[in-house]
Amino acid sequence: MSNKSNKKMGLFSAMMILVGSVIGSGIFMTPGKVAAAAGSIGPTIIAWVAAGACGILCALVYAELAPMMPKAGGAYVFIREALGDGPAFAYGWSMTFGSFLPVIAMLATAFCTNLAIFFPGLTVTGQRIVGTVIILALMVANLCGVKFGSLIQNIFTVGKLGALALVIFGGLFVLKGGNFLSMTTETVEWGNSLNAAVPALLAFGGYYTLAYMSEEIDNPKRNLPLATIFGMGIVILVNVLLNLSCIGAVGFKELAGADTPVSMAAMTIFGPIGAAIVTLGALISIFGSLNGAIMGPPRVVYAMSKDNMLFGFFSKLHPKFNTPYITLIIFGVVAIFFLWTGSFMTLLMMGTFVSRLLECIVALSLIVLRKKKPDAERPFKMWGYPVTAVLTILITGTLVCMVDPTQILHGLLLMATSIPAYLIFKHTLKKKAQEPAAK
Repeated sequence: MSNKSNKKMGLFSAMMILVGSVIGSGIFMTPGKVAAAAGSIGPTIIAWVAAGACGILCALVYAELAPMMPKAGGAYVFIREALGDGPAFAYGWSMTFGSFLPVIAMLATAFCTNLAIFFPGLTVTGQRIVGTVIILALMVANLCGVKFGSLIQNIFTVGKLGALALVIFGGLFVLKGGNFLSMTTETVEWGNSLNAAVPALLAFGGYYTLAYMSEEIDNPKRNLPLATIFGMGIVILVNVLLNLSCIGAVGFKELAGADTPVSMAAMTIFGPIGAAIVTLGALISIFGSLNGAIMGPPRVVYAMSKDNMLFGFFSKLHPKFNTPYITLIIFGVVAIFFLWTGSFMTLLMMGTFVSRLLECIVALSLIVLRKKKPDAERPFKMWGYPVTAVLTILITGTLVCMVDPTQILHGLLLMATSIPAYLIFKHTLKKKAQEPAAK
């Protein structure tokens, strides 16, 4: 058996894992949405920086809590330990229906939107059929075991970085200075940066992945925070450079609201062949992100079932593949329902609002656990605490308040359903647990 230390990763490897986890489908799909919400170039760039700063703060919260409680379920485990069963159930329930499942549908929608570039005759119904088939295929692949799902994930991680590099560096050669002249004459609404930062947050998800791997990082007290900050810094830089490249190549007005902005810029920079290569890279990236979205989040439901907060069959493992197959099947079916009933932006806003609001609860859990368990072993402590923890709550809360009021209402109603659901499950499962004793 190999030495344990040989399995640990250094600073560079940890940083690359974070960068690879965060840079996914959002960077290919959201630049147009962010530009449209910002209204001008300056607020667009600020929106990306603000969203990235929010991502760094949230990542540092996970960097402290994950090595402290390295268990399946992630934030659900943190909240349960800090605030109890009720808030933990609300987190798991709301994230499952307000983020995990809509994000699967959103990624499938994004994949088919890019696929339609190669197949212009693909109708909306046709795109949804293709999305359904892809979700089912990945569901089956992950039913066959973590190794198979991980293999798919590794294969589909490489293409995205190459596609982005093509556009960023290619854009330097076709940069049109005139596309930036509007910055000197336009009327800037800086408040739009907050509105635009909401869809930009989609490009900064996945920061929690590195925190979950803290036991495999060499010298986590030093390397975990450094990898988090430098890694997120790289992600912010890539996003800003990509947006500048797209603006310089096609112009801000053309970029704003574009469904496939990176492919549009690639068409201008390289022509049809280059655009096709970049679009293929986007498809590969989105496919990999979709696989990750199907592979990971069911662990939260699995953990809730293990804690007797959901029916036992959710934690039932396949006898051959040792995977929570019932949970995976249910995830696939419900995600397909979302795919057929919600638009891309509706799912985006719903998922972003719910997940970011609940990130406030995760940050609150860190504060509570500092008081509740002051002597617990913490390989890493969040820098600047308590200022940074409070700042995380304030910034995240401010950004989610910028979501469309209708989407806020829908998100809050969804979260409110966790209350009767918790009471029903608690009563039913408690009664069921008492039946054998009564007999």
